Amino acid sequence: MNAHLFDLPPALIPDRLQQISSHCGQQTALVLLLNFPGVHVRIPKNPNHGHKLAELLGMIAFGKLCSIYGDEIVSIPRAAKAIRAIRNQQILHDFAEGQTQAAIALKYGMTQRQVNKICNAVAFDRQLDIFN
Repeated sequence: MNAHLFDLPPALIPDRLQQISSHCGQQTALVLLLNFPGVHVRIPKNPNHGHKLAELLGMIAFGKLCSIYGDEIVSIPRAAKAIRAIRNQQILHDFAEGQTQAAIALKYGMTQRQVNKICNAVAFDRQLDIFN
């Protein structure tokens, strides 16, 4: 997921993640999203080596985060739309590579019907494109 999140259209990425990314870097935003989705995180004013964020981010990135958001409680969004869009791209890739819809459904913990809808929606959009 992480490799493609910021390749998505900005409208799918929550504002808070975009702000963190622009101030502290994409990697910091991704680490926060993956470790604290939907949670309020207190950012200390002064970075210290023993803090969980220091372990996750490294001291340089943690220091930058503290200098910008220090002494604040930052709400990390779940980014459900963005994560769903990435998952759907992966599903389409798997299907194009020849995996069956049943195998894809099992891989992503979905029903085969959900996978079928995702694959058919793209096929329908492509059909509409030929009329434009």
